[in-house]
Amino acid sequence: MPNTKTALRGLAVALAGALTLTACGGDGGSGDGKVTLRFTWWGTEGRADRYQEAVDLFEEQNPDITVQTSFAEFNDYWTQRSTDGTSGELPDVMQMDLSRLLEYGNGGLLHDLGEFEGDVLDTSGIEEELLASGRANEQLVAVPTGTNTFALFYNPDLIEELGVELPEWDYDWDEYREFMRATGEAGAGADPRVHGPNDYTMIWWLFMIHLVQQGVEPFAENGEMNFSEDDMREFIGSADGLREPENLTFPTARTEQLLPKSGFTSAETPVEFNWDNMLSQASQDAGSDNLQLMPPPSGPDGEKHLFLKPTMQLAVGANSAHPEESAKLIDFLINSPEAGEIIGTELGIPAARERLDSLQVEPGSPDERVVEYEQRVRDEGYVTESAPFHPEGFGAVEQEYVHVLGNEFGYGDMSVDDFVERWFSEARNLLITY
Repeated sequence: MPNTKTALRGLAVALAGALTLTACGGDGGSGDGKVTLRFTWWGTEGRADRYQEAVDLFEEQNPDITVQTSFAEFNDYWTQRSTDGTSGELPDVMQMDLSRLLEYGNGGLLHDLGEFEGDVLDTSGIEEELLASGRANEQLVAVPTGTNTFALFYNPDLIEELGVELPEWDYDWDEYREFMRATGEAGAGADPRVHGPNDYTMIWWLFMIHLVQQGVEPFAENGEMNFSEDDMREFIGSADGLREPENLTFPTARTEQLLPKSGFTSAETPVEFNWDNMLSQASQDAGSDNLQLMPPPSGPDGEKHLFLKPTMQLAVGANSAHPEESAKLIDFLINSPEAGEIIGTELGIPAARERLDSLQVEPGSPDERVVEYEQRVRDEGYVTESAPFHPEGFGAVEQEYVHVLGNEFGYGDMSVDDFVERWFSEARNLLITY
C-alpha cells in the first residue's frame, strides 16, 4: 500500500504542474481591455449579500473589471476547491482558511501576493504577526480579512424562560457541565423540548482550547502531534453522563432535522459555542435582537487562555491570468472603509487599521456586540495565547474529528475508545510531517 504522505506530496507537485499549464491558457478578458474575475467563498446567504454589495461597489469604481461571484457551504466549498486545484482552475480570488493554507500554499497552488505589496495591495495597516499567518513557502499567499476568537453564544430570553442561571464570566468546565444538566432537565417539559447544549467534546476547537489550557501546544511546527490518545480520551470522557440516553445534550438526529438552522437558532437549546464573528448570522437565523456572547470556561488554573486568529483570508489562484486585478479586489475588500461599512464584522474584526478605524456599527446590533466582546476579552486579560499552529493536513483532521467520526459518535454508534483509536489512525496518514 503506498505511503499516504508521499502520495500527497506527489499530488501537490502534479497540481502545481497543472496550474502552470492552465496559467498559459485563456486570460479571462474580452479583448477590449475589460477583465473578468471569479471570486468565491464559503458561508451563508447573509455573508453572500454583504460580499455581493461590496463587489458591486468595487465594479462601480473599477468599470473595466467584472467580478463573477459564487459561494457554498464550508465542506462543499473545499470539495470544489480540491477539484479546481486538480484541473488547474482555481478561482482568481478565493476565501482561504488557515487550516488549509499550507496544503495549498506549499503545493504551489496560490499566487505570491508579495509581488503587489506597496502597489495595488496595501498591507501596511495589518499587524505583522497577523499578516504572517498568510505566509507559506516563504511567500505571502493570503491576506487576513479580520480576527476572531471563540465564544459562547447565549439566548437570555430562553434562559429566563427555563428558570436557570447563566454562569458568571469566570466559570469553569465543572460549572458549565452543571449548567448543561440544569438546562436539559428544565427544558424536558417544553414543547418543543429544550435540550442542554450540543456535545462540546465534538467541537474540534474546544479540544484545541482544552489542550492550550492544559499547557499543551497542539502541534509542533514539523506537523507532529504534541498530545496523546489519553489527552483526547480524557476530554471526550469529560461529558460522560450528559449524553443520551440521559438526553441532556442536544441530540444529533434533531440537529439534522433542523438544518440549515441549529438547535440554538431554533430556540431549542439556550447556548452554542462558535466564533464570535458568526453572531450576526446567528441573530438573523434566530430572528432575535438579543443574542449575547461570553467566553468559554476557564482552565484548571482559572485562566481562559484565549487566542485571536485570522477569521478568513483572501488568496489568488496561481493559475489566475489576472493576478494584479485580483490583488486589487483583495485590497478593496480589506482596506476600503466603504467596503467595511457594508461587511461589518461578518469577516471578523477588521485586520487592516484603516478599516478598523473607520468601522461604524449600529448601536445595539450584533456587530457592536462582537466588537465589544473582543475588546473586553483583550482588556480583561483573557487573550493570552497565540493561535495554535496549523500543520499541513489540519483541515483534514478537523473534518475527520467533527464530520466523519463525530457523526457516528453523536448517534451512539461508537465508544470513546473507538473514536480516539480511529481518529489517531487517520490523523497519522492525513498530517504531513517534516
